[in-house]
Amino acid sequence: MSDQLFIAYMTAFQVSVKHTADCEPCLNTQPCEVGDPIHDDFLARKTAWESEQRRQRRNADRRAKRRADSRARMARHAASELVAHGRWENGHPTATPADVADRASAMYSGHLKGELITLTEAAAALAAVIGN
Repeated sequence: MSDQLFIAYMTAFQVSVKHTADCEPCLNTQPCEVGDPIHDDFLARKTAWESEQRRQRRNADRRAKRRADSRARMARHAASELVAHGRWENGHPTATPADVADRASAMYSGHLKGELITLTEAAAALAAVIGN
């Protein structure tokens, strides 16, 4: 849909520019019986295309946020498992961000689709589980 909107927008732009180049009133931003509908069509198509671009950008942002939230939950789950069932020394868990990243990547490799949990994500998850 976006491609069709863009093509219509660019076609309307070309028609508008071509008309303006040959029309004295349009060059001077004065009313023109022939040019006004052409320019209105161009503006309507431009608005439609820009609205579609904003919608697509919003949806992409939402998908990225859901993906980041999902990855954070996976990392927190792995960190929780390591803290609850892993080794402890001097009253503190020995789990490291690397351990959390490895555990989360092993637990959720099918969901991660090759994009393993990063050390930054793992460190944040470990800190959330430990309470730091």
